[in-house]
Order: sequence, then structure tokens, then C-alpha cells
Amino acid sequence: MKKFISLFFVLTLFASCKKTEKKINETSVTTEQTNSNNEPPQLEAIPVEKSDSNQEAEAPPIVDHFICYKNNENPKMIIWFSFTEKQRAIEVKYKGQKTSIPITFEKQETTEGGAHPTTTTFYKEIYEGNVNGTYKLTHSGIWDYVEYTRGKDGKKFNFTIDHNANPYGKEPCF
Repeated sequence: MKKFISLFFVLTLFASCKKTEKKINETSVTTEQTNSNNEPPQLEAIPVEKSDSNQEAEAPPIVDHFICYKNNENPKMIIWFSFTEKQRAIEVKYKGQKTSIPITFEKQETTEGGAHPTTTTFYKEIYEGNVNGTYKLTHSGIWDYVEYTRGKDGKKFNFTIDHNANPYGKEPCF
């Protein structure tokens, strides 16, 4: 009886895996029977239809947490960034603004050494379809910093994580 239940479970699992298997944007491969000379089977590539990328919209990234920062020179200037589970920033919002501003990932650098490795990630701020400025986010241990360079005049603004504003929280600080 135990063997029958185990066999039934394995077959059910196999059948459900086959039903959910999807072949998108890849090439299917079939094998021909081994010929009478015992040569290895020949592989034949069969193209699979590719979906039109304009028809399917890419799902927006999911926010995992927020970090709030205060301006180093003017603590009343506060910003937050939303981040994905993979630590990629998605958007920034300045206190007093109605909407957030999307940002796009550019590159990431990691420096070993010291008490903790330091990760520096660079983003471009996109406002009304144009690059409006750049962000350099630095993370080391429990410290996070932002350097914003305004596009129109190159002026730099420096921010430090606000540890009193629920850092890495599920909700923004304002």
C-alpha cells in the first residue's frame, strides 16, 4: 500500500510539472532514434515562436523596503528611496513633493576591506522622460549615504540615513 501511495504521488507530481512547464523565448530540441550503426542521436533545433515584447508589458518591480535620509547641511530636507528585495533602488521622493521620481540603475561597485564591505550604486534620475540628475548610494554596515548631483548645474547634495525614521521599513517616512 505504501508503494502504491508513493508511486501515485510521484506520478501526480510529474504530471503537474508537465502541465506548468512553459517554453518561452527558448529553442526546443528533439532527438531522433539511434540508427543501426549505434551512432549518437542527431539533434534538430526547432524554433519556438517568440512573443512580441510590445504586446506584453514588463511587470513593475515590487518594493521591499524604504530608507529615509536627511540632508547633511539642512536636516529639514528629507528624502526616501524605495528598494527591491535585491537592494535595487526604484524611486526617490523629496519631502514636500506630491509624487516620487523614478530612477534607473547604472552600475554597482564593491570595495572590500575595513569593518564591512562598501557597496556603491549609481542611478540616473528620470524626470519627464529626461535625465535630471544622478545619485550615488553608498552602503557599509548600518550606514547609508546618498550623493545627489543636480543635472542643470552640477551642484552636489549629501544625505545620511535617518536611523530614527524606521530604516529598512515597509512604509516610507513621509
